[in-house]
Amino acid sequence: MTEKNNNNENMSHRSSVFVPFESLTQRVINSIVSVATTFRKPNFDYSERTILIFLLEINKKLKEIEKKIQENSTEIDQQLIQYAQNVRKWLVDINKQSLNWIELEKKYSRIANQNCDEMAHYYGSNSAEPYFELNVKTQYDGVLQSREYMKKSRENGFDSKELKLYWNVEQIENLCPESSEKILFDPSDDDAVENLRQYPVSERNHSGKIIYVTNGIEKAVFDVPENVQIILLNFANEQSPGGGYLRHARAQEEVLLYNSDGYRALLDLKYGRMNGGYAIPEFGLAYVRNIRIFKSLSSDEYRKADMLVSACYCMSGHELYNNPRTKADWEKKNLSKFRAFIAAAVANTIGDGKNTYLLLGPIGTGAFGNDVNSIGEVFHKALNLPMMGSKGSIKHAFEQIWFVSTDRWKNDEFKKIFARDKSDN
Repeated sequence: MTEKNNNNENMSHRSSVFVPFESLTQRVINSIVSVATTFRKPNFDYSERTILIFLLEINKKLKEIEKKIQENSTEIDQQLIQYAQNVRKWLVDINKQSLNWIELEKKYSRIANQNCDEMAHYYGSNSAEPYFELNVKTQYDGVLQSREYMKKSRENGFDSKELKLYWNVEQIENLCPESSEKILFDPSDDDAVENLRQYPVSERNHSGKIIYVTNGIEKAVFDVPENVQIILLNFANEQSPGGGYLRHARAQEEVLLYNSDGYRALLDLKYGRMNGGYAIPEFGLAYVRNIRIFKSLSSDEYRKADMLVSACYCMSGHELYNNPRTKADWEKKNLSKFRAFIAAAVANTIGDGKNTYLLLGPIGTGAFGNDVNSIGEVFHKALNLPMMGSKGSIKHAFEQIWFVSTDRWKNDEFKKIFARDKSDN
């Protein structure tokens, strides 16, 4: 399988990075600065470089605004002036000193043209050219199977409009009509903005029924009624596309990818929007339209689904971002993560959500070591909060919400938590 026809090739330049400037928060800035200014060696997938590029583009955008402010441009209103001042104030290092932009540009120059040579060598590949992952020699049935699925349905990759990147929930909420008419948004969200205009969240009032399914996500999708939209949560690795996919790991993300063409989407994100690195935003996610989950190699039967690519904190080790230090901080940060992927699902529903099934699950409760009950509590809070102009709980933006897990006991824990909602009894 080759990468020559990748539809995202035109996006693999630093100038293509979209900065949702008016949606940036101090928490997001702190997260980006923490990773971009690290002294550690770049990881296999150059996640740090992807984050560094975004930080440099934030500064570039900010300097453009500051120049217009100095010129008394009529394009700049008082609200944007105040916001620009806040962003500049947030752009400091761990010692609260202004960032050294010259050194950061030098750091980028040193690693700008580096490929994933170490990763390629680890997997026995003679080349680290883009998409080398598709040609790594392997005997693993799951990887070979997914390559057949990708050949069948995604030989030319995913279209740029099918791949979205959100840095936080604020960026998604700004797609609603009252904000999108004033604030620039990424072209990949043209469809979401139009749909939110036609079907305002304030007018959506569906059952939001909670269902518990004990099965693998790759099988559960075939139990969803036909002719409805499926949006599912991928329990993703934040710094490596597919996590242990090439090592034939068997966690939720890997199993989903072995049974679909979704791995190609993650590589298209890496070599397109993420400029040859890979980093899922700490308080955001990637959103992929129209992956296909196949029933088997011997069958042409498949289900289409949109994929929420979001990562949980790894409490048993260290990933790209620093782990929360207290339980309160853990709850607050995870709530931000969960609200972001739920908002992304709301924004990207087809129609008004009446025919949308949202498939979630106990993310981060396997090898990443997060407590099942605590994750359930965060889900409960996130789904019961108003969001994006909803008149009540955001769960009513959907017809059904399924919690899918291979572990019945995890579903049982979630069921106890949601039993507190009378409407779900």
